[in-house]
Amino acid sequence: MELKSDIEDTLTQQKQQKQEQQQEQHHFHVLAVDDSLIDRKLLEKLLKVSSCQVTCVESGDKALEYLGLLDGLECDATLSSSSFSSTQSSKQEGLRVNMIMTDYCMPGMSGYDLLKRVKGSSWKDVPVVLMSSENVPSRISMCLEEGAEEFLLKPLQLSDLEKLQPHLLKSIDHSCENNTKSNKDKNVDDDNNNCKSNNKLSKRKAMSPETPERRPKLKGLAVL
Repeated sequence: MELKSDIEDTLTQQKQQKQEQQQEQHHFHVLAVDDSLIDRKLLEKLLKVSSCQVTCVESGDKALEYLGLLDGLECDATLSSSSFSSTQSSKQEGLRVNMIMTDYCMPGMSGYDLLKRVKGSSWKDVPVVLMSSENVPSRISMCLEEGAEEFLLKPLQLSDLEKLQPHLLKSIDHSCENNTKSNKDKNVDDDNNNCKSNNKLSKRKAMSPETPERRPKLKGLAVL
């Protein structure tokens, strides 16, 4: 009976893990960066076919703004011309980004510059994929050496995005590890705080003088 129960528990856990994995695949969030409206629409369509959530921006500055990586002056200048409303910005802060896909050649900040900014920030563990219509080996090698996961040639195809699935899964796993670590750290802090409060309470009890026991007063003596 115990063996049968263990097998059922194992099968239930495997089923739950499979369901969670399928659910995660529908919650991949990709930040797409491209100055070409046509290329953005194509990339957005391909990603949605792959069951990904997509946020499209038209420049490297807008991508940095979305990620919260703009400096003070840059942020003020971008916000003045940004198409994002304050409501949208507050929603973005709560979103997780599992991958960044950016065009290489863009006016202002190039995809390579964006890659360097991301890899030098708190988003360094998020996979970054570069895209370009020009097949320049030196450019590809430079981006890969800087930390890009892939360098895809335009026009993109669905098969190109299927190659990115392992990178997305890796990003999800890393995010889960960070959440688990932060929860453990929080639990340790809570335990330490509880121990400190208990110690303080014990010290207070030890330091407080004990109230001497008093005998009841005799109101009067009975006369025999």
